[in-house]
Amino acid sequence: MAEPKPVRLAFVGAGNHSTAALYPNLPLIPGVELVGVCDLQADRAERVARAYGAKPFSNCAAMLDALNPDAVCACGMPDMHHGVAMQVLERGIPVWIEKPPAPTLHQAKELAAAAHRAGTFGMVGFMKRFAPANVVTKEYLDSGRFGALASVLLIHGSGPYGHLRPMLMFNGIHPIDSVRYFGGEVEAVHAFAHASTDGVQSVVVNLRFASGVPGQLNLNSGGTWSDCYEYTYLAGHQAQATIVGCREAEIMSPAGRFAQVPGIMPFGWSNRYYVSGTMSHWEAGGHYTRGYFGELDHFVRAVRGEVQPVATLADGVEAMRLIDAIIASVEGRREVLLSDIV
Repeated sequence: MAEPKPVRLAFVGAGNHSTAALYPNLPLIPGVELVGVCDLQADRAERVARAYGAKPFSNCAAMLDALNPDAVCACGMPDMHHGVAMQVLERGIPVWIEKPPAPTLHQAKELAAAAHRAGTFGMVGFMKRFAPANVVTKEYLDSGRFGALASVLLIHGSGPYGHLRPMLMFNGIHPIDSVRYFGGEVEAVHAFAHASTDGVQSVVVNLRFASGVPGQLNLNSGGTWSDCYEYTYLAGHQAQATIVGCREAEIMSPAGRFAQVPGIMPFGWSNRYYVSGTMSHWEAGGHYTRGYFGELDHFVRAVRGEVQPVATLADGVEAMRLIDAIIASVEGRREVLLSDIV
């Protein structure tokens, strides 16, 4: 059987994040060919294109016209994500964009509508959905052995932000998406926020899922950029799960015992999953651990039709809706229904 033709991928953006966390994964993904790199700073586009054997461009439309790629990735600021993705989707080309998908909820909805009109799809860089420890835990939750979900808690600490909205959009959007990934659709939020005199932002968000299950987000910018913190706790039926930093997952459940030990009464059962140290330290950035490889690999396979896209533009809309609901709750000091955020 002949090998399928490689996916001809064009990439918009050649800044610090894309060159450190995204481009290095492309040579490891089977069946993808990077054909073009575009950046407004021509020297950056030329440098990255030369490193990966692609053609450099400083204009997105010119690159799309010249190459007619099978798919496009874009990594920059939110207004760039929106502007580039609209150009790409209007040509009927699948697009992957880094988070946040757009500056506003309205613009995120424009992207989802454009993909629908063109009969194509887009994905958003919610790489936590592809971090192995999260994937393993979600698989266990969906296996039936965890029982019905009883509660969800996500804690995230980042480096400093001057205002609440940027913290929610740029770092907080990861736990905001993850709470939907683990708990399902959110029906209502009641949020409490505080900004210290030195600019540390903190917000606690009480959530009610459509299932009736409660959850909570505890987000802050009181850490440092070299030492961000992540913790997830999930309760089920006689079962619990914890995830620390996307690196390790622990399932505490008698249904998940790996040994029956007849004749004695052990106290507690726990199965632990650790991401391989070799892979987690690859490129000194933990690309595999944190899901950068997984999200791009999934996008390429979705372009080939091998899998259904996840972390879609519709998920981007719901993440932005949650951000707006949290802000509305903080400012109004009240519970906010997600259905009221349009």
